[in-house]
Amino acid sequence: MAVLQDRGRIALASAVAALPIYLAWGRGLPAWDATPEPEPTTAAALVDEIGRRRVTSVQFVLPAVDGDIELPDESRYAVTEVPSKWLLLRFVFDYGDAAGETVRELGVFLGGTFAAGLPAGQRYFPKAQVLTPGELYTMERFKGWERNANTRQVQEVVLPF
Repeated sequence: MAVLQDRGRIALASAVAALPIYLAWGRGLPAWDATPEPEPTTAAALVDEIGRRRVTSVQFVLPAVDGDIELPDESRYAVTEVPSKWLLLRFVFDYGDAAGETVRELGVFLGGTFAAGLPAGQRYFPKAQVLTPGELYTMERFKGWERNANTRQVQEVVLPF
């Protein structure tokens, strides 16, 4: 059986880094506040998308015991200038993005298309402006939290390849 090599993984990470990448958030289902449903591996979209933001920065990272980037599972990473098989995606939402909405799901999307005539440089797209969602790479479901217009929401995601 063929085994994917680290150089191949690095090539995949580099190819993905060059794509338009978005983080979408959704309302999900209110029942998830008690017990979130397990994430499927066959989903093509979120259950109830609110909107999505274009990635703010993409960097290669490496696992590092003393790294500055910490994930919920307590794994740590450090930024590297050398391409690796891990990508750090950082999404910085504006204060008003989805203000007042309850968020219960997140999804990283690669590509997608948007309504014609939008302002150049627009980085946040409400669901109504998304024509095709692109390819769903990862998704997460969780107990809901309310978006507050007084908080600048930052999400960091490490994608393994």
